[in-house]
Amino acid sequence: MKDLARLIYWFPLRVCIRFIPLSGVYRLGKIGGDLLCLTSKEKRLVLFNELKRILPNCNDKYINTITRKSFENYCISELEVLLYPIIDRNYVRKHVSIVGQEHLDKALCNGTGVLLLQAHFGAFQMVLPILGYCGYVINQISASASLWKTHATTAIQKISLDKKAQYENLLPIKHFPVGGSLRPLFRALQRNEIVGITSDGGAARKTVEVSFLERIANFPKGVAGLALKTGALIVPVFIITEKKLSHRLVFHPPLSKKYNFDKSSEAAAIMQEFANILSDYIYQYPHHYGYTLCLRKMMASLDEHPLFSDYE
Repeated sequence: MKDLARLIYWFPLRVCIRFIPLSGVYRLGKIGGDLLCLTSKEKRLVLFNELKRILPNCNDKYINTITRKSFENYCISELEVLLYPIIDRNYVRKHVSIVGQEHLDKALCNGTGVLLLQAHFGAFQMVLPILGYCGYVINQISASASLWKTHATTAIQKISLDKKAQYENLLPIKHFPVGGSLRPLFRALQRNEIVGITSDGGAARKTVEVSFLERIANFPKGVAGLALKTGALIVPVFIITEKKLSHRLVFHPPLSKKYNFDKSSEAAAIMQEFANILSDYIYQYPHHYGYTLCLRKMMASLDEHPLFSDYE
């Protein structure tokens, strides 16, 4: 069933989707999310329980609604990947509103480069392409589709990942693999460019403990360490998906230095500030993060440092 879905996604749907109005793509994503919610019993249960933990005062009816919307948001975001070939500066101007862009521009005036920090929140895959088409020089630390190909278990899955890698290469972004050499990143920051990093749990080798959603979480410390070494400013950014597949991109002021003498304590304090901001967004838009909560829970046994320390 998964391979059949991949075939439909990367072949007939990939060709047809560019002829569908964005409002239609948005509705198609919602329908796909509802079907995924109905057919994914295990994920639905895990997602429900994780949402229940962070929203203990909400009734089951509301949690079920957020669970369904989380699946919808995931499918809408995945469909948007198929629109990469038609996204350009004009597309961004029409469908994206940007709030707080002055925080990014002011940080670049510092001359030491910017570490653009985001989470696996909403349509996070769109943030850096949007900025690239706005004229910024963008570099990204990421686990690209080509890296995941080594974990593929079927020929169709490998073909799908190849197609996604081709689409990623269409974007105005220079990709650096997770776990690779940091030298190109240092050079990018020396050129006063933007380096995008997603930092809210996963396969990080070095983490710091933070209070996140009223639980103890392990956040990667790499972005904080990179900032301390280079003097680059860390600018948090979040993306909100609205009706008809429009987006609102929100920049925050750079994370402040805490002036701890110990670098490990300084990194923990920086990541705690980011965790606090991210928590506020999740409480406002829980369906933008629900699917991530589900995946991190299901991958906990494979992660060296699971997102939360209290997983059973």
